[in-house]
Amino acid sequence: MEAETSAFIEEDPSCSVCGEIFNVPVVLSCMACGSSFCQFCLAQCWEEQDSQECPMCSKKSDASLTQLCEEHDEKLAYFCVADLCPVCEFCYKYGSHTDHRVYPLREAWEDCKEELKTALKPLKEKLKLYTKAKQSADEVAEHIKAQAEHTEKQIREEFESIYNFLREEEADRIKLLKEEEKTKSQIVNDRITDISTELACIANTIRTAEQEMRSEDIPFLKNYKDTIKRTWREPLCPEVLSGCLIDVAKHLGSLKFKVWEKMKTIVKFTPVTLDPNTAAHCFLLSKDLTTVQCLTQTFKLPDNPERFDVSAEMLGSEGYRSGRHTWDVDVKGNTYWVIGVASESINRKGKHVLTPSEGFWTIRFRNGEYKACSAPWSPLTMSKDPLAIRVMLDMDRSKVTFYDPRERTPLYSFTDIISPRVYPYFCSACKDHPLRVMPVRLSVTVDR
Repeated sequence: MEAETSAFIEEDPSCSVCGEIFNVPVVLSCMACGSSFCQFCLAQCWEEQDSQECPMCSKKSDASLTQLCEEHDEKLAYFCVADLCPVCEFCYKYGSHTDHRVYPLREAWEDCKEELKTALKPLKEKLKLYTKAKQSADEVAEHIKAQAEHTEKQIREEFESIYNFLREEEADRIKLLKEEEKTKSQIVNDRITDISTELACIANTIRTAEQEMRSEDIPFLKNYKDTIKRTWREPLCPEVLSGCLIDVAKHLGSLKFKVWEKMKTIVKFTPVTLDPNTAAHCFLLSKDLTTVQCLTQTFKLPDNPERFDVSAEMLGSEGYRSGRHTWDVDVKGNTYWVIGVASESINRKGKHVLTPSEGFWTIRFRNGEYKACSAPWSPLTMSKDPLAIRVMLDMDRSKVTFYDPRERTPLYSFTDIISPRVYPYFCSACKDHPLRVMPVRLSVTVDR
């Protein structure tokens, strides 16, 4: 049938669908009506019909297309290994593929599919990786948006607190000014009243005496005694008002400094701020990033490289390369904690061995036992359970020392910190009580 089809195409080289001369001529295997088609026209018809039937007689095909060699109009029955393309019998026997290795099309079809399947495996693995990376990036983008919104809200709340303080402080200071104005104005007004009364009295005495002086001799002399007595009363000199002006200097002198100094009542400073981007999924942090609580539930957070993914761990936000640094951690009631410093190069993923060789210089409390995480771990001698742990880091001496702030003797010291940069380290698996970085006392001084 395929030979007859080829002959038919030679007699009538036009497509039964579009009527044009063939572009890429094809015939259906097991074709009964004798129609022939362009490859594009047949594929389009099958797509529109959603079935593989002959567009002319609607007879079912076996789903295969017999394509012909464009050069020889012969069936493409072989595959050229050199050029990786299908060829007809004339091509490899007499044409440009005579020196190439060829083999039957069906075998090549199976082999090439297997080869392509093998070639696709690493691409499919990469596709999975990129799909996962895309999902992770989408989650990070959403988390960034949520972080920004939450942080903006907290910034506004913090500034609103400062605004409220300043507004209240402004109102208090203006109130004091108004009270001083009222008090001193009353003093001055009372003095003005006294002066006005005395002024009226003196003026009346003068006016009366002058009137009497214009009288005749007998009436004048009759009233002289009373008139002269009025002049004997000598008024005191007007008192000069002192200290009645507004104490402007008291209200305006170093005003900003005094307000700033008073802000110590609402301002807290903690030497270490917790880094939420390193916190394990089970941690809940306070708004001011000074308190961490371990929960039974977990939060959906990006698995960024900085974050601990298994253990209940986290770091402080600032690393130290040099200098001395001190911070206190409230551990009251917490039954499982690890506190100290960690190298910036530690692996944040998986379980950790908390030893100096792994980049950790810490002490811990677990199962009622206090130990320094040395190699091997060393028991700590405690006279009483500490309410807080003080960490004193001296990077210039490669040393970190732990104290109970109530005691003078250190609990333990590491003197082998080998790391260009370390971060405060926190671990807590206690569900009932948090860890809290304690604030330090603020003081405002003037360099005279």
